[in-house]
Amino acid sequence: MVAGQQVGGASFPGRVNAPLSTPVPPSTHGIMWERLTADHVSALSNLLARVEAADNPPYRTSREEVVEMLGPASQWRGMAGYATRGIARGQMVAFGLVAVRLAGHVECVCQGGVDPRFRGLGLGRSMIEWQTSISRQMLATVPTSGSAQIVMHVETGHEELEDHLESLGYHWARTYYELRADLSSLPTPPDLGSYLVVVPWSPDSDDMARRASNRLAEQEWGRPPQTMEQWQMGRTGFVPEWSFLALDRTGDRPQVAGFLLASRYEQDWTALGWREGYIDQMGVLEPWRHTRVADALIVASMDAQRRDGMDRCAAGLGSANHSGALVVYDALGFRTVGQSRLYAINI
Repeated sequence: MVAGQQVGGASFPGRVNAPLSTPVPPSTHGIMWERLTADHVSALSNLLARVEAADNPPYRTSREEVVEMLGPASQWRGMAGYATRGIARGQMVAFGLVAVRLAGHVECVCQGGVDPRFRGLGLGRSMIEWQTSISRQMLATVPTSGSAQIVMHVETGHEELEDHLESLGYHWARTYYELRADLSSLPTPPDLGSYLVVVPWSPDSDDMARRASNRLAEQEWGRPPQTMEQWQMGRTGFVPEWSFLALDRTGDRPQVAGFLLASRYEQDWTALGWREGYIDQMGVLEPWRHTRVADALIVASMDAQRRDGMDRCAAGLGSANHSGALVVYDALGFRTVGQSRLYAINI
């Protein structure tokens, strides 16, 4: 059991109001709290399975993803609540995790869950308050020239959670849309001309795509570049065979015009009722926005996924680039099938 947590280090201008310490949530209703560590992989995997079985989201969290959540590669803090009595005695019944993400701009990403048998007791509310406080501590020790955020994703239909976040100062920052296309028939690949070509992923592609993504992020959002470690985080389901680069071979040295990274999340298929590939990330650099590079990348991935036996292809799209990208996806047979909201506090 942990009495409180304090994150050491210097504070930075604009984020000096961080609490000096963050007490753990109260041990009420027979719940005892302890610091979440890499040793909790099995317990957290089991808790997430119970939460997802009850809520039935269109995804399932694999053990490999939990290992990555609790791994040493990212800066994070977490708390786990254990039942001390009743039939759930000894089981993890609630958790909260906060991870600092330095991909482009600095933010603390919060996630958590409560066992369905222990809802309505205020555990989720207490955990959100702890996450908000510990996030302020963590962000106070991260140097950055710009602002930082605390963010939390909320699935559609969780109005009570949205109300509580707003009461703590969070605001609805943007919406994420889930898109899906049937792979029983594919659109015709566009003609890119003589010098633009879509090529399969290769050992050199990661660094080429990372550099292209960094240029895109700097030009459009003024974000600092990602290291290779940051670029490759969250790759538990990555499928190189479904991922592609678009190259412009006009000059002596090919230039990256666009890139697409796709994954397979087999743990989701039972919940979905079909086999599905997922487009995790796609980008087209500004000089090639007038071409059909985006269409060509998506069609290439759809074709590769179908050849591997996938029934459908899905993709996520943020509201920041929703309108233009949606036109491309819509023309290729994708339809909006769900959405979630991102709530944020600017620090």
